[in-house]
Amino acid sequence: MSQKTSWWRSWEITIDSNWIMTVLMGFAFVTCGTILGWNIRNLLLDRMDDPVSLYSVIGSIGYFSVAYGLSAKSLKVAFLLLGTNMLVRSALYYLHASTNVQHSAWTVCSIARQIAYIVILLVIAQWFRSVVRWNQSPEQGSDS
Repeated sequence: MSQKTSWWRSWEITIDSNWIMTVLMGFAFVTCGTILGWNIRNLLLDRMDDPVSLYSVIGSIGYFSVAYGLSAKSLKVAFLLLGTNMLVRSALYYLHASTNVQHSAWTVCSIARQIAYIVILLVIAQWFRSVVRWNQSPEQGSDS
């Protein structure tokens, strides 16, 4: 009798990276996707859940620092969008802008944040695409 094997059993996945980087990139992908989902939900439900504090100003400086240190232009744009988002919202809050202006800025910043997260997700997906290889395993002889 010949042994029947499924098509997926004849393929092996090879990752051309160390396991720590692969796990961290997978964690970053899941985290960024979850945050993107929360941002989309908040925008659709018109919820301004994220409060502005002094940490927002510090966070914007952190995003600008990361953007300055990156060489990839798409990631640089994504982190500049995130930093600008936090800085604009903090400035409007501390300058005591009207609630309508703050709400409009929150909506625009939410869309900018979503674009930044989509760019980051695409960069991570492109990284996975470059390191993951599908190799066909050698045919195993049938055991009779």
